Amino acid sequence: MFRKRYLLGQIITVARVFIVGNCILVTGAVAQTSGAELPAECSAYESIPLPLEAEKISSPKTAPACASYRSYQGIGRPVNYSEARACAWQERLAQKADLGQNLKEPTAWVVGGSLILADIYFNGSGVKRNVPLAIRFACEFEEGTAKLALEDIAKVRSSGSHRGIEFCDYASTTFTMNFCSSYASQIVDDRRNRYYSSIKSSMTPEQQSAFEELLDAQRAYIEAHASEVDQGGTIRTVRTLGSKNILNDSFRTEIVHFERKQWPTLSENQIKLADTWLHREYERKLQQLRSRPKDETFDGAVTPDGLANAQKSWENYRTAWVAFARLRYPEAVAAIGAGISLARYRLLKTIQ
Repeated sequence: MFRKRYLLGQIITVARVFIVGNCILVTGAVAQTSGAELPAECSAYESIPLPLEAEKISSPKTAPACASYRSYQGIGRPVNYSEARACAWQERLAQKADLGQNLKEPTAWVVGGSLILADIYFNGSGVKRNVPLAIRFACEFEEGTAKLALEDIAKVRSSGSHRGIEFCDYASTTFTMNFCSSYASQIVDDRRNRYYSSIKSSMTPEQQSAFEELLDAQRAYIEAHASEVDQGGTIRTVRTLGSKNILNDSFRTEIVHFERKQWPTLSENQIKLADTWLHREYERKLQQLRSRPKDETFDGAVTPDGLANAQKSWENYRTAWVAFARLRYPEAVAAIGAGISLARYRLLKTIQ
């Protein structure tokens, strides 16, 4: 699982090694180093030999849609490292040929090919660990990423640890961070959806139907929520995914607690006034956005229409929540409904 650190700068200072001689000498020099002795320049890894299986891969005419990262992480399919590797070789060739993005699997345009091969060979996922080869692939992906990873790679090598890393943790540009954020989000979503599927087995058919409607409403609300998140700047995708993930995590936490009969701890006054407070805050925020001077607006700023659209989706979401709670948690319907409203109230107060 990724560490959520998204490093933007701080290039690691590593002793630079002067590479001399022909390609064979370069390859030998890299292969014989260990720990912190690894060269810091990507040029030192260009001639690390590829596995024999790479020669058997034919160049694709269009960007493949096999999505190696799904097989590597088990997203929507079983983990299969051989399948991930076979796909990643094709993606790598497509990247080198600049075949562009396959709209069926847009994330794999970046999170695929060289990046997934770097992960596979560093972590020894279905193959023998090969650190120099992994660094070669990381350099192909993004030189800044490879350099940012070197310090941790050196620690792993010098300690003799079998600890793995994921190179997306070291994405060094906003472009790759955006794609890596999408990748991380898909991993979390897949795990979350597996949990939802597991608890459905204990539900009655009526409860299952209401739960599916709640999940649909929740997904619609999460998508609409993007319109009330500031879309300015180059890391807007990271910002939006982060905000969506907070809502997704909160929803899953609520389900976990309610399945354990751990209800919202609210006073009678909070339950009674939750919707009133929410309505007042929504109207206040809507008026604030409407009265904003034009010279203070910018591309990507939250608009009144965007807020209204998200609020309408949230109302559908709350209705679905209460309908499901009546069937699954009848003893706590009022507290659950009020808790959902208060969560929205607190979110509205953060919108700028």
